[in-house]
Amino acid sequence: MKLRKVDFYLDWPASISIVNLRKFIIGKLMKKGMIIRWSIVNIKVLKNHPNSKKKIRINAVLANPINA
Repeated sequence: MKLRKVDFYLDWPASISIVNLRKFIIGKLMKKGMIIRWSIVNIKVLKNHPNSKKKIRINAVLANPINA
């Protein structure tokens, strides 16, 4: 089993409510490998961008990562 630590920013679309955010993040992470653990490290609100775009910083550990 190969483990890989990933740390990246993910755009949080306005169409995804806070209630569905966990499902959205897990769906994105599952495309990269089997999830061992993950966490939200930071949320940035880009006020200079139209509609106050949000970026979420994700820190995760994946097993058997795809494209490792």
